[in-house]
Amino acid sequence: MAEKTSFLHSGYIIDGINMNLTPARMLDDCLADPQGNAPGSIPYEPIVDETVDLAPSTFLFDEKEIGSYLDMTLGLSGGKRTFPVPFAGSYSCGKIAQALIDAIWMGGHFRLGDLLLKAEWHWDGKPIGNMAAFYDSVEAAAGYIDALGLKLRSYSVHKGTCSLSVKASTAVEEGQSEDEDDEEIIIRELPFRTHNPRIGKRRKCPGSLIGEASDWLIYIPFDPCDFRLGGSLLAEATGSRSAVAPEIADADYFIDCYEVVRELVEDGVVKAGATVGDGGLLTTLRRMSVPGVGAEISIAPIVRAYSDEKPVRILFSEVPGVILQIADIDYDYVDAELLLQDIAYFPIGHPTPEKDEIMVSTGTNAGISAILESLLQIQTSEGED
Repeated sequence: MAEKTSFLHSGYIIDGINMNLTPARMLDDCLADPQGNAPGSIPYEPIVDETVDLAPSTFLFDEKEIGSYLDMTLGLSGGKRTFPVPFAGSYSCGKIAQALIDAIWMGGHFRLGDLLLKAEWHWDGKPIGNMAAFYDSVEAAAGYIDALGLKLRSYSVHKGTCSLSVKASTAVEEGQSEDEDDEEIIIRELPFRTHNPRIGKRRKCPGSLIGEASDWLIYIPFDPCDFRLGGSLLAEATGSRSAVAPEIADADYFIDCYEVVRELVEDGVVKAGATVGDGGLLTTLRRMSVPGVGAEISIAPIVRAYSDEKPVRILFSEVPGVILQIADIDYDYVDAELLLQDIAYFPIGHPTPEKDEIMVSTGTNAGISAILESLLQIQTSEGED
């Protein structure tokens, strides 16, 4: 029988080093219900590849171009984005985190440990470096899922343009009809970690800003890693080759953030919320805005907290996290809950009723002129679903 190559079941030799586990073995170890994806008696030849390092880049991001950068990321967000092959591991962990946070806004009663994940890769193995990147993607994803204490409901790999989609289990996926009127349903098949968990098919809170000027906008990164632009939509949009991506790896911190925010959502404290993912903080905030409701924010506290980090990185790095809108009366309660779990959070500003702008202060310029240094016009109504 002729030898064949399998992305999942073949052994890998990367940069001359034999990898100990096949991708299938790593992913099977994450399955909630192992399905026995063994290759049988078919002899698979090893896949030999090498990592491809990025060439040095001289591209410099300009703080004065923040408005233009936002237009670029908005143009790419919401569509099928290019998989950043040189940053496969970091990007894959980010996609997992984003899928889990997307579920945090749903109605019902559940915790992080009640969720299952479905992962689907499409991959083009022909270019040099792509198979090494695929192995990196699977290895990082499996390690992060295991560190989070979660399981895969299923996984699959198909040939095609490189991409990765990740979804957290929902009531609809587990058998609830789209036409059912019940907002919540008890799912009995999952390995629950709460009493009588219920996962709704509708959001508990909206994804668009509400026009209440006294409300607070709170930004919470779900990983304490540095803000970096490698693999981001902004890097893709500008054609830059940022050499460093966010190191998304602190599963324990993610769990702490998730549990606190999930409780705030479930208790109705969060008036509106959105997942910070593709495009980063500013792109997410822009998508939360609607005609008649903008926002005025300052990222100066974040700049200082991260040792004078560059504003462009903070605004467009794809560190997983959330933006929350809460009432002023609930601020002290939210502050206490976050501090109790030692979670870093940043009150970045307020909604602006009857103003179709997002006003951003980076805090890097002196004087009052810094308050309105970036004025970004809202063109369309694009709140999250």
